[in-house]
Amino acid sequence: MNFPLFARIIPGIITVIAAIFLFYIGFVNIRGFEGAAYGILAFFLVIFAVISFIMAKKQ
Repeated sequence: MNFPLFARIIPGIITVIAAIFLFYIGFVNIRGFEGAAYGILAFFLVIFAVISFIMAKKQ
């Protein structure tokens, strides 16, 4: 389907916001292994968001 560009990049924007929020919570509020798990999750969410942005630009 031919959605506008803004509608196609909304999932990537929301994912980046969620990743920043999770990284902040994991780094500031939760220390140790659980905080590292939040950081790893944020890292993979950012990778997903970058792929989402690339796919949105191609169409």
